[in-house]
Amino acid sequence: MGRGLLKGALVGGALTTGMQLRAMPAMVAGALAALAWPAAVHAQPQASQVDFSIPAQPLEHALRMFSEQSRHQVLFDEAVVAGKRSPAVNGRYTPREALDQLLSGSNVRVNSARPNVYTLTVVGQASDDAVTLQSVTVTGSGVGNPTTEGTGSYTSDAITISKMTQSVKETPQSVSVLTRQLLDDKNLTTLDEALAQTTGVTKTARNFGNHKFSIRGFTVDDSNYLVDGVAGVVYAPVGWLPIDTAVFDRVEVLRGAAGLMLGSADPSGAINMVRKRPRGEGHFEGSTTVGSWDNYRMELDGGGPLNESGTVRGRLVTAYQDRHYFYDGTKSKSPLVYGVIDADLGRDTTLTFGARHQATDTDGYWLFGLPRYTDGGALDVSRSTSLIQDWNRQKGQVNEVFAEAEHRLDKDWKVRLSLNHTEVDLDQRVAIPVGGVDRATGVGSSFYTIYFNNASVKSDGIDLNTTGSFQALGGTHQILLGTSWSRQRVNQKSANLDSDSPINVYDPDHSSIPEPTRPAWGSKETSRLEQTSLYGSMRLQLADPLHLLLGGKFSWLKYRSDDGLTGARTRDYEQKHEFTPYAGLVYDLDQQWSVYTSYADTYQPQSTYVTSSGKPLDPSIGANYEAGVKGELYDGRLNLSAAVFTVKKSGIAVEDLSAPGNCPGSLASPNCYRNGGTLRSKGFELEASGELSPGWQVMAGYTYVTSRDDEGETISAETPRHLFRLSTTYQLPGRWNAFSVGGGVSAQSGYSYKAYDDMSVRMGAPGRAVWDLRAGYRINKHWSASLNVANVFDKDYYGMVSQIRRGNHYGEPRNVMLTLRGTL
Repeated sequence: MGRGLLKGALVGGALTTGMQLRAMPAMVAGALAALAWPAAVHAQPQASQVDFSIPAQPLEHALRMFSEQSRHQVLFDEAVVAGKRSPAVNGRYTPREALDQLLSGSNVRVNSARPNVYTLTVVGQASDDAVTLQSVTVTGSGVGNPTTEGTGSYTSDAITISKMTQSVKETPQSVSVLTRQLLDDKNLTTLDEALAQTTGVTKTARNFGNHKFSIRGFTVDDSNYLVDGVAGVVYAPVGWLPIDTAVFDRVEVLRGAAGLMLGSADPSGAINMVRKRPRGEGHFEGSTTVGSWDNYRMELDGGGPLNESGTVRGRLVTAYQDRHYFYDGTKSKSPLVYGVIDADLGRDTTLTFGARHQATDTDGYWLFGLPRYTDGGALDVSRSTSLIQDWNRQKGQVNEVFAEAEHRLDKDWKVRLSLNHTEVDLDQRVAIPVGGVDRATGVGSSFYTIYFNNASVKSDGIDLNTTGSFQALGGTHQILLGTSWSRQRVNQKSANLDSDSPINVYDPDHSSIPEPTRPAWGSKETSRLEQTSLYGSMRLQLADPLHLLLGGKFSWLKYRSDDGLTGARTRDYEQKHEFTPYAGLVYDLDQQWSVYTSYADTYQPQSTYVTSSGKPLDPSIGANYEAGVKGELYDGRLNLSAAVFTVKKSGIAVEDLSAPGNCPGSLASPNCYRNGGTLRSKGFELEASGELSPGWQVMAGYTYVTSRDDEGETISAETPRHLFRLSTTYQLPGRWNAFSVGGGVSAQSGYSYKAYDDMSVRMGAPGRAVWDLRAGYRINKHWSASLNVANVFDKDYYGMVSQIRRGNHYGEPRNVMLTLRGTL
């Protein structure tokens, strides 16, 4: 019944080409209700089998691998397993069967008084009686291991975006987790591709040829990105320098204001990328991918203990991609090297050191995409059309080093210090096409300038925090206290050569302009952004089912920029002790379901603007109000959520028409400003992630959102009102279990808006549904192969729409990728 309802919601007309999206919310709600149906029928399912691949090794390390692969948390005293080794366990078993095999040959045993409750015991040699040594009882309701690698799951037991490890169900905001399995199954090799598959995330306005993303109608800016929960790392320019996902275990996406994590940011959300860490066992994985348009990629990932005791562990990840694109004349090469070492200094302290180098070299680099007809319509040209010159080029690289020290004070408390240093270099040389095309004559577009750009960014980040729990007033409470500092220094130079070379968009000439020599730099700018913060949060157990979350962040910010040619100060502002609060309430209906409500806000400085009295303008405030219900089913293997939200950004700078120009002390503008503008968005979200039944994984999400400014205009034109994303895979049972099949869809409603460069013309894009399919085959325990087909029905559509004169990009046509993976 459940599968039938899901099929009807996806195929029965709601997401077909006609996009009958008025019925979409009800259909998708029905689909997600169908996903929950198996849980209602099977509240206490029998233990399902899991694929285990655990080599022979010290028993302590084997138990950790068992926890990761079975998604059953196992806690134990080191005295119980000290000095013992376990045999290899490979194959498909229930968690209890696998655990019994790991313990075979030792005098350690497992007792289970009730389902999913384990006690490690040692069998005495002088007696047949079992003697329990400081045993630890663990239930399935505890917070599990957040690591997703090796679990085979589309959900995570826990998340770490808030710096406290907690389950998705315990987090009173909407959160999606892109697990390692999902990234691998869909071949999402860049952060750009991963975010484009995430619930509620859409590509939005370009930043001088780059693109950005939006959540709930608000932009995801540079400051909305975190790495291992730490800000101040340059990971935001996903369009110019695609960030390779080979280095990540998972990507966590929190929707709505995240002032506790970010402070100064738009109220869109926070994106936390969690790096891969060394494992306790030796391992080696590799993959080779061949795809359409000469797309070739190779990955290698290996590591393990570096000494006999296993107290020093290392990992090395490398990748190389050489590819062309579906449009003419562009190709790129992208190497990646990532290394990380963990070193245990005794039982309680672990040091981590790591580095990453990634580069991208693109010939025929294309900036700004296609124009449109002057009446706002899309050009009638092939999807392979590109408006480039053969000598266009972009080269970029990222070099990063990081370190971490974690000290565990006892089983409940730990202190962590994180350090990051990142350097980004970018060099561009590109002819820029601009101009709307007359539908009758075909003229109007030209290469109006040749642009040279060179930028370097140096970023540093430090974060120190302590987390722990304590008992008081009959409850268990968690606390987080910390401080952070970050600095970003940018040095940018640019130059332009005038050009007026016309373009025939129906038959573009890629060598119409001779390769130019760069002139003297016409613009130079240096800037420095420094932020400091103090933050804290508490999770208080007011009663057995009721938890109150309170937190806040005090932030200090300084920014200045200088003209590198004249030495003049162009911007200089400071924001002191800005406070961003956070509050949430979670009520557990039972062990599986909870309801919640929350409030969080962020701020954005506007001190570069001044009032008529010469006072710097107060920051704008972005507030997120949210309420919802979450379910954690099948011992955490399936997460369900539904949420309603309102986001309001108020106090935005607007020109003060009652005040004269030439405001005193203003560097940015001669006009006076006041706090007055307001932007609003509201809507609801549904999401299901994880295992619906043994072997069936799903990640499905639906978002409905509307957004308006004070004048009733949409604040994010490219954000569709309806957005549905689905990714799923199913491993066939029985004798066919070497095969897996899957697929997905990204569907959205159409949108239209007044063209930014001609307000008398409306433009936009119709609704669409783009489908993909996947088939996999496990050749043996070491090798597997998969075939991915994207845009199965070869949908012809624009993935991004911007202006009449530029910024419009076709979505990828149908394409195929064949991947071979090996493990040792």
